[in-house]
Amino acid sequence: MEPKLMLSWSDDNGHTWSENRLLPLGKKGEYRKRVSAKKLGAGRDRVFRLRCTEPINIVLIEGRLE
Repeated sequence: MEPKLMLSWSDDNGHTWSENRLLPLGKKGEYRKRVSAKKLGAGRDRVFRLRCTEPINIVLIEGRLE
């Protein structure tokens, strides 16, 4: 099964969260997979939460907001 990254965010410091966005992480053995989420809207002091659907190690190298 292909693991997916679950991305959600909160605009009230973690009291409530958005629905999860499922982003594919690639199949087993597929390295250097780039994951991108677009059209997240605007939010001052927004908090992001990242989780995975499978028990695997995830390394976050860079995060960029534009």
